[in-house]
Amino acid sequence: MIFITLTYIAIFLSVFTGVLFLFTYFENINNLDNPKIVKYPTVCIVIPAHNEEESIAKTIESAINIDYPKDKKEIYVVENGGSKDNTLTIAKKYSKFGIKVLSLKKGGKGNAMNHVLKKTKAEIFVTMDADTFADKDVLKKMIGYFRNPKIMAVTPTMKSKINETFIQKIQNVEYLIGSFLRKVFHFLNSIYVTPGAFTVYRKKFFDKYGGFDDKNITEDIEISMRIQLLNYKITNAFNASVYTITPKNFKSLFWQRIRWYLGYIDTMIQYKKIIFSKKHGYLGLLIFPVAIMSIFYMIYLSFSILIKFLEYVFALLFVSRYVSSTSILTQQIKLDQFYYTFPIAAYLGIIAFLMTVYMLFVAKKHSDDDSEYKLGYLLFTFFYIFFLAIWWISSFFYKLFGKELKFGGVVWKNSLLNHFKSNQI
Repeated sequence: MIFITLTYIAIFLSVFTGVLFLFTYFENINNLDNPKIVKYPTVCIVIPAHNEEESIAKTIESAINIDYPKDKKEIYVVENGGSKDNTLTIAKKYSKFGIKVLSLKKGGKGNAMNHVLKKTKAEIFVTMDADTFADKDVLKKMIGYFRNPKIMAVTPTMKSKINETFIQKIQNVEYLIGSFLRKVFHFLNSIYVTPGAFTVYRKKFFDKYGGFDDKNITEDIEISMRIQLLNYKITNAFNASVYTITPKNFKSLFWQRIRWYLGYIDTMIQYKKIIFSKKHGYLGLLIFPVAIMSIFYMIYLSFSILIKFLEYVFALLFVSRYVSSTSILTQQIKLDQFYYTFPIAAYLGIIAFLMTVYMLFVAKKHSDDDSEYKLGYLLFTFFYIFFLAIWWISSFFYKLFGKELKFGGVVWKNSLLNHFKSNQI
């Protein structure tokens, strides 16, 4: 009975938030165009890099090819944390094109970007991951938003660069749906992640409120929360596309998400005053509470689905020796219909499914995406909930008991176990 109740709550939340997001989109469908640029501000693009020899050259070339006045654009490449490959050597080859190449012993994207923040006098500061590739017109589609003095950051539409493995196909769908949600969050003033891959900031914000938190392994989440806490705005350019090289296998994807989720947990604790805060509108009263609840619902539902599947398998393999499998399944379906009112749950589930498909369609349309997503969506539908459960359970485990994790030259030691040990000393 508990399973039935929680399933209904989860489906209701999915349908409710889906309807809200779609109504928000339709309400603002005539406001999707990017504001025109009145004046071209000076721009600084910084590319932090740690062991990125496979992609750094193409990323630098992508930054060089961005269509923007040359006298208004400067590019920094910051090798950090003592890369053990040829990242620095490759980057230096582009010095002849005016690229400023630096090398820092201390690791971490936050530290690398803060170093450049102290050097540059540009009005706009752009973070660009070393495995990211941008459309040529990306800046021209984003800069116009800064005509609003309250806007401190503009986010793009993130896409998967390569969609070869089934893991990458799932991520492609995830990123496209995420781009739709980011635009909706833009209208609700609720964007809480400024992707490190390519986000454009107003540098005055850093001058006044300090640089990136180099102690946070997800500095992009922390800075977005800081912007929201100070009641400034983060917006999104729906048709400004950048492409990132997504993990090819589950292992590399697993560790990427562990970093993301550990950073998310730490940042939520740091900025907990935003949650349930009327002052922060939809972000505090709806987006964060639903996001937090959905984590636990996803975990619960994934286990419940797995258990029910195993029960069916057990019944078919063992109980069927004494009772026909047909009668077993018939009895189970009748039981479900009695407690679960299956048609209602099915209709709600279908509605939620169709809304997600439509969000994907809208994202593809407005971002001019031509990737094949049908197989990816099927994989996304059947596997993503289980992936989320694995990532979140593992993240909670590491948050409680993790000793030392290394991400891109940065060591994470922010577990409760380490905190307890440090207080004991």
